[in-house]
Amino acid sequence: STAKASCGKNKPNSHTKTIMGLYPDLNTHRNREALKAITGASAASLFQYECAIAGISAFFSRYTVKARKDEPMPQRIFFATIMSFLSYNRKPYEIICAFHLFSYISPLLISWYHKRQGMKKKEMSIVDKLRALTVVAISGVASLLFCQYVASGDVQRILSIITPKMFVDAIYYLFPVAELQESHDIVSAFVKPVLLQRMLSHLLFVTFHVQIGIGYLGIDFLTNEQLRKNQLIRMEFNQADAEKEQQQQVKGDSNKADGNSSPASSTPNSPPKKITRTKNQLDAAGKFRRAAVPFIFFTVIPYMIQIIFFGNMNQFAFFCVRDDIHREIRLNGLFEHDSHLVAMASSSATSPEQYAASMDTVVSTSYDVFNRKIFSLPKIMLLPGVIVKQPSLLIKIFPFIFLSDFIKARLVATVTNEVERLQKEAKEIQSIRSKVEAFDMKNAELLQRAGFGATEFTRVRWEELTEAIQTKEVASEQLRRTRMYFQWLQNNFVFKALIDCALANLIAMGRIVSAEIFVFSRAIEDSVDLLLMRSRAEAELATMSTELAKLRELSSVWERGQKRNLVHCNFHDEISNEHGSNSVVIHNLQYSRGTAFVSIENLELTPGVYAVTGANGSGKSTLFRVLMSCDTNDKSIDLPESIQLYDPIHHHSLMDEVVPPESCKVPDEGCEVLPVEDEKDQHNQQGVVEIPVTSITMPSSHISEISQTFYWPLYTKPIDWIYQKHLSEEMSDRAELESMVRVVAEHLQSLAFLQTQISSDDASDNGAAVEDTTCKYGTCEDVDASMAQLIVDLQEEKEDWFGDLSGGQKSKVELVRKVFLHEKCPDVLLIDETMAPLDPTSKSLVMSKVKDFCKNSVVLVIYHTDVGRGENGDGDGDDSKDDDFVECVPSNNF
Repeated sequence: STAKASCGKNKPNSHTKTIMGLYPDLNTHRNREALKAITGASAASLFQYECAIAGISAFFSRYTVKARKDEPMPQRIFFATIMSFLSYNRKPYEIICAFHLFSYISPLLISWYHKRQGMKKKEMSIVDKLRALTVVAISGVASLLFCQYVASGDVQRILSIITPKMFVDAIYYLFPVAELQESHDIVSAFVKPVLLQRMLSHLLFVTFHVQIGIGYLGIDFLTNEQLRKNQLIRMEFNQADAEKEQQQQVKGDSNKADGNSSPASSTPNSPPKKITRTKNQLDAAGKFRRAAVPFIFFTVIPYMIQIIFFGNMNQFAFFCVRDDIHREIRLNGLFEHDSHLVAMASSSATSPEQYAASMDTVVSTSYDVFNRKIFSLPKIMLLPGVIVKQPSLLIKIFPFIFLSDFIKARLVATVTNEVERLQKEAKEIQSIRSKVEAFDMKNAELLQRAGFGATEFTRVRWEELTEAIQTKEVASEQLRRTRMYFQWLQNNFVFKALIDCALANLIAMGRIVSAEIFVFSRAIEDSVDLLLMRSRAEAELATMSTELAKLRELSSVWERGQKRNLVHCNFHDEISNEHGSNSVVIHNLQYSRGTAFVSIENLELTPGVYAVTGANGSGKSTLFRVLMSCDTNDKSIDLPESIQLYDPIHHHSLMDEVVPPESCKVPDEGCEVLPVEDEKDQHNQQGVVEIPVTSITMPSSHISEISQTFYWPLYTKPIDWIYQKHLSEEMSDRAELESMVRVVAEHLQSLAFLQTQISSDDASDNGAAVEDTTCKYGTCEDVDASMAQLIVDLQEEKEDWFGDLSGGQKSKVELVRKVFLHEKCPDVLLIDETMAPLDPTSKSLVMSKVKDFCKNSVVLVIYHTDVGRGENGDGDGDDSKDDDFVECVPSNNF
């Protein structure tokens, strides 16, 4: 029932009045619910119309391909209907294959039995009928056992053992087995193997049945077309014979007249008699013209409809698989781990679109190898019977055909490799140029203000990149055109000339008739294409090899990205401690970044607001990165490779095996106690050594950071990103949506987001909390207008709404999004210079709101812009001593 329900029904688009409205809504997205139920071949369908496509393709194949030339239509419909039923209900493939095989064997066996007994159906006795039924039953059981045995994999294992190595090497040389295996392996690196096997099994099932059916239809169509052309050619020969006969008759009449007439009666300048066309010739031409209409309506149009319908159905099945693998690269796999996106951005200039295009090329090239060969299989099967009757053909003609095609393939492959190299280099430079141009366009105003030579410098850089791209593109295009003309000349005037020689030999020996010229010409071409598959596909395989190299690089990048670089941290309830549960405790933390080295031996931060001060590059933001990389956080951020953490013992003398007891401030937490071999150690009479260990204890997993720079997606409604939900699509309650928008607008306006007539004198210079900002700055009408405008702006989709904001407005949006919209403040809040772009009024409002909302949290604020130096009350007043001065931060009671 799940499988039937997953097929779905056509939902015609009532809004479309064109012919495209007759098509069903085609969606290549995977059925997520069915994906959870994957347990085998009988699981629910993955894609839209999957079971219907399987059923239709099976019916088409069995109905089109007859067991024998005179197979009755009711029998074909009977077997095709059962095949369609089994396929639609997603029965195991070995059962479907067994019945398919049985539907061909049983009619042939019954026909053979009748001929052997020399009887007709009406003459069969009950015993004969029972024998026939026994033969049918045995054939059914044998088909099922054979298909199950093949599906078990034993046949492949036996063949791999008994096949000579020379034959295996020949297969690898003639066919792209290694390339296809490599393609499968690289796709398996991005798609779950069980899912990939399921998708490929369905795709190959549909492709086989559709292409075999279309191939047999093509044989009949080409035969009828060749018969029609032969009739046209015969008209010319018939006309020539008639003219010759008429000329001879005229000549005979003239000679006879010359013998019976006198010289006086002859006319010396009488004109010759015209050669008239016979009535039979004109009738043949009229008959040929009249036959064109039935040929178009009863041969061409039915063939065209079947080709279009079944070809599109097969192509849709392929699109489902290709697009799903495409989404694994560009969407699912990319966002499965946060590190994937970061690793891809930092490793190369190649974009997700280019990687996905590489995967499309790999999948399409691999599939086309099977698709084309299955389509040509019915025509290829015509040759063995002819070659058996004419074996000399293999010696006289075929070697030259294979040799010429092999030479062409090697030359084309050499040129293709060079073309691929040039195109790859051009694409890499294009990726760099796209990023450079996008960056410069986004910062065009900053570029204009960057100095006198900034614009000229940028122009030269753009020119260098453009010239490099165009140079490689010109060379690549020249080689590509050379390859195209060479292939065209070789195929039309060398390869086909040799095929014509083979066909002439077959016609002369009476092995084929003129109506079969087109069919056997295509059969020879397809046979050569099959046997020289690898050499003929060198161009496509070279392109695929280039794309595989990109995907291998991406796979290794993602694999490295999945190796998390996190710092192990603890919670207060996980260890025995005497600190408060809301505090941050750091012991023996040592890290470096660049030239900065920071060592924190013992630090405890209880709830409150702390200023993190220091010079540029002293490690303030690095401390935030370390805390954000705790493996206990709700969302841990990997520690960059530029940040190095050190074991505290690293800075002790290596000659000191024993750490002095005074170096451990908190032995229970800050030291690891290890036994020593020498129990009489002079530093520790108990035979143990204390080694300090790094420990970071967090109050909870709820930690948030407001960084210096902010991310904002393009073409997004601001309210959707602030809540990080697609509210306009997910929420049907308009009133609730408006309420959520108003909450955000009120929070922003409480921080003077859209200021009306506000002066700095209106704000409290002493940092006093602002309790009510409604109508405090400007008139109430101005405040209401600003609020209304903000509500509208939050719900409008713009290209870059966030980018148009000032630095202070961006800080306010991030504070509202990450802090004030939540029920409670994060237990640890890290603010990295967010106050810097705020004006005095906004800074006072933000400070007041943060201090009030986060009174039970540990808040660290990087705040070095206003740091000064003041006298230390404990000093002796001597200005020459640095100890008499301390750093002080005018925080306005913050």
